[in-house]
Amino acid sequence: MRCSTLLLIPVLSLAFLDVAAAADKPTHIDARMIRQPDVSATQIAFVYAGDIWVAPKVGGEAVRLSSPRGEESFPKFSPDGSTLAFSGNYDGNIDIYTVPVKGGVPQRITHHGAPDRVIDWYPDGKSILFATTMTSFKDRFSQLYKVSVEGGLPEKLPMPYGEFGAIAPNGKSIVFNTISVDFRTWKRYRGGMNPDLWLFDFATLKAKNITQSSAAESVPMWSGNKVYFLSDRDENKRFNIWSLDMDNNRLKQVTTFKDYDVHFPSIGPNDIVFENAGRLYLLDLKTEKTREVEISVTTDRSTLKPRLENVSGLIQWAGVSPSGWAPPDRR
Repeated sequence: MRCSTLLLIPVLSLAFLDVAAAADKPTHIDARMIRQPDVSATQIAFVYAGDIWVAPKVGGEAVRLSSPRGEESFPKFSPDGSTLAFSGNYDGNIDIYTVPVKGGVPQRITHHGAPDRVIDWYPDGKSILFATTMTSFKDRFSQLYKVSVEGGLPEKLPMPYGEFGAIAPNGKSIVFNTISVDFRTWKRYRGGMNPDLWLFDFATLKAKNITQSSAAESVPMWSGNKVYFLSDRDENKRFNIWSLDMDNNRLKQVTTFKDYDVHFPSIGPNDIVFENAGRLYLLDLKTEKTREVEISVTTDRSTLKPRLENVSGLIQWAGVSPSGWAPPDRR
C-alpha cells in the first residue's frame, strides 16, 4: 500500500501540471461565421463576434483590432491599405470611423443621428462613400453620400436612392443599386423588390440600367473595365459573383456555389474576398479562380462566461395574461 501511494503522487502531480498548462494555453478557434470581409494587397479584415479582426491574406492567426461593447461592421481598407474605415457605435449611434490597421484611436468621421453604413473608399483615398437614411423621407431606404476622410459635412450624391455602389476608377461615374435585399432572408425571390444595377454619370446626371433582370443584383465592385457583382440569376438561384464587361456588355458567371449564397464580397487591388457557408474565400482577379482562406482566432471567450445582466431596459413588447396570473412554474 505504501509503495502504491508513493507511485500515485507523481502521477497526480503530472496530471495537475497538464491541466495547468492547458489552462494557460490560448483558445484557438477555426473561425467560422466570418462576416463582411475586405482585402488589401497583404491583409484581410472582417467582422467576427461583433469586433473587427485583421489577418494575413494567406491565412493564419487573426488579430482583434476593436473591442468595445458595441458592434462594428463593414470594415474597408483604404486604397493604400494603411487605414480601415468602418461603421461603429462607439458613441451611442452607428457612425463612420477610421483607424490605422496597426491600431490606434478611432477617428469619428460622421455625426448625424441616423445610422451610417460604410460602402467603400473613393479611388483617390481622400473620401469615403457611405449609405444613410439621414435625409430619407422614410427610413426604409438609404441614400448615398460622400464624406472627406478628414471629416466635415457630407455631400449627398445626386441619385434619390442608393444602398451599395462602386465609384469608377476615373471617378466620373458610379454603379449602384437603388434598393437592397442583402439583409433579408428571402430565397429565390422574383418580384418588384429585387434590385438592378444602374450606371450613373456625374457629368450628365443620366442613369442607365445595366443588368435588367428579374433576379437580384447587388454589391457592385469595379476593377478596370469590369464590374463584378452579386446575382442569383443562375439556375440554382444562389447568390454568386458575376462580371459585366463595360466595353462589350459581356456577362459572365464567375463563382458557381450551389448550396449556399455568397455574402458581401469586397474587392481589393488583386482579389475579391467573400464569405460562403461561414468560410472565407479569395477570388483572384487575373485567373478568376477561388481558394479558401483558413483563419484562426485566439480569444478568451469571455462573452460565454455566466454573468448577471440587467435586461429591464431591453423589454420591447409585453402582454398581460387574461387572468393576470401565471402558474408557479412559469413565474
